Amino acid sequence: MNLWIWIFQRISAVLLTIFLVVHFGVMHFVDPKVELTFTTSSLRLQGLLYFVVDAGLLTLGLFHGLNGLRNIILDYWPRAARPAGWILGLFGLGATVYGSIALFQFITTV
Repeated sequence: MNLWIWIFQRISAVLLTIFLVVHFGVMHFVDPKVELTFTTSSLRLQGLLYFVVDAGLLTLGLFHGLNGLRNIILDYWPRAARPAGWILGLFGLGATVYGSIALFQFITTV
C-alpha cells in the first residue's frame, strides 16, 4: 500500500506542475487584455478544460500536500502514522467535497 501512495505522490507532483502551467498560461498569457474579475472567471470555469484543470488542482493539491504532511509525521512519529493518515485522509476528503461543491456552483452561474 505504501508503495502505491509513494508512486501517486510522484504522479501528483507531475500532474500538478502540468495543471499549474496550463492554469497560469490560460489566466495570464492567452488573452492578457481581459481583466480578471469574478464574471470572467465564472465564464471560464464553464468550459470543460478550465473546470478539469481547477478540479485537478484542488484534488491533486490536497492529496499531495496532506500526503507530504503524513510522510513528515511518519518520519518523526512512526507510531502516529496510522491515526494521522486517517485524520488527514478524512480532512482531505471533506475539503475535496467542499471545494468541489464550490466549483460546481460556477457551472450554473453567469
